[in-house]
Amino acid sequence: MAHHHKSNRAVEGNPEDGHSRGLPRRPDQEDLAQRTRRDREDVDLRTRKSPSPDAEYQAERDEIDREAGTGEIQTGTGPRKTRAPFPPTRYQG
Repeated sequence: MAHHHKSNRAVEGNPEDGHSRGLPRRPDQEDLAQRTRRDREDVDLRTRKSPSPDAEYQAERDEIDREAGTGEIQTGTGPRKTRAPFPPTRYQG
């Protein structure tokens, strides 16, 4: 049977300069943020702040109120048993 083990030098590389201690346990957050900012600028990504959850909720609520006011969506004013079982469709059935 043939022996399939590689030498340590072939597997690990040159022991004089081929080894490192790996990644640090706690990367420098400030350096990481600076590199991220620089990378985003390199690919021309604009940084934008996301709106607050309250502002997003209010915007969605305003849109629903607008759609209900124009009749785009049903408001469910009647009891369930008097409503149609399926939403209205624009297709002829």
